Amino acid sequence: MSESINFGAWPRTLAILASATAAGLVGTTPANADEAPPVNTGKVAFSTGFDVTTEYWFRGLGQENQGLILQPWVDATFELYASDDLTLTGSVGLWNSLHDAVPGDAWYEADFYAGVGAEMGKVAVGVTYINLYNPAGGDIFAEEIDFSLSYDDSELWGDDGFALNPSATLAVEIDGGSDAGSNKGTYLEIAIEPGIEDIFGSASNPVDLSIPVTLGLGLEDYYEDGMGNDDTFGFLDVGLVLSTPLSGLIPADYGSWSASFGVHAIFLGDTAETISGAFGTGNDDSSVYATFGITMEY
Repeated sequence: MSESINFGAWPRTLAILASATAAGLVGTTPANADEAPPVNTGKVAFSTGFDVTTEYWFRGLGQENQGLILQPWVDATFELYASDDLTLTGSVGLWNSLHDAVPGDAWYEADFYAGVGAEMGKVAVGVTYINLYNPAGGDIFAEEIDFSLSYDDSELWGDDGFALNPSATLAVEIDGGSDAGSNKGTYLEIAIEPGIEDIFGSASNPVDLSIPVTLGLGLEDYYEDGMGNDDTFGFLDVGLVLSTPLSGLIPADYGSWSASFGVHAIFLGDTAETISGAFGTGNDDSSVYATFGITMEY
C-alpha cells in the first residue's frame, strides 16, 4: 500500500458484540456429563488466528521486508438463509498487520470488512466492503468493494482429495488508492490452489499440501506509478504450503485448530516493482518469502 496509508483503529465494539453473540448462540451444556461436548451446529461461526511472514506483499506491492511481521485476524460468519439449493451468509471481520521495524506505532494496518455471500451447489459468490486503515498514521488508505467468485471442483477429480479450487476477485476502489497514482483503481485477481490431502502424517494429524497460484492484474489505474505509467500485469505469486490439524494437541471442545507453513515466490510487473521500490522494500523484480500461521475455527 502507499506510504500515505493510515489505518486508524476502528471501534472494537463490533468485534466484541460478534464474539459475544457467537458465544451465546453456539455450544450448550451436554445433557450427560459423560458425553463429548457438542460441535458448533448453530448459525454463527467464529474463526481467528495469526500469521507470521518474512515479507508483507499487498497485491504485489511491497509493504515490509524487515523485522517481525505479525498479522492477527478475527472473523464472524452468520447463516442468513439455508435450503437444499442455496445458502446465504453474512460476515464481518478485522485483519491486522503489526511491524516492529516501523518507527513509532507498530500497528501498520487494520482492514475492517463486512460482506454477504451466496453458495449455490459448487459455486459461491460474494460482495464485500473493505476499509483499509493505518492506525499509526490515522488516515484511511483506501476503501473498496470486492466481488468474488469461486468453484468447488473436487468432485471432478475423483476420490484422491485433489482439487484446483479456482477463484476470482474483482476489487473496485471507491476512495483512496493502493498505488502511487492519484486515480481510483480496478483490480482483478485470478487464483487456483491445487491441493492434495493426507500426503503424510498420522490419522489424527494428517498433513495436506497446497500450491496456491495467484495472478494480480490492474484493469484500470491500479498499478499506476507517480509518472502516470499504468501496467496491466501486477504480480504472480506461487506458493508451496503444508497444513495440518492440531486435534491431537487441542481438544475439540476448544474449537478446530490448525497450523500451516509455506514458502512463496513472487514475480512483479514493472510498475509494481517501481512502486515497491518507492515504498522502501527494494527494486527487485522477484522475491522469496516464508509464512507460518495458526487458525482456530468454531
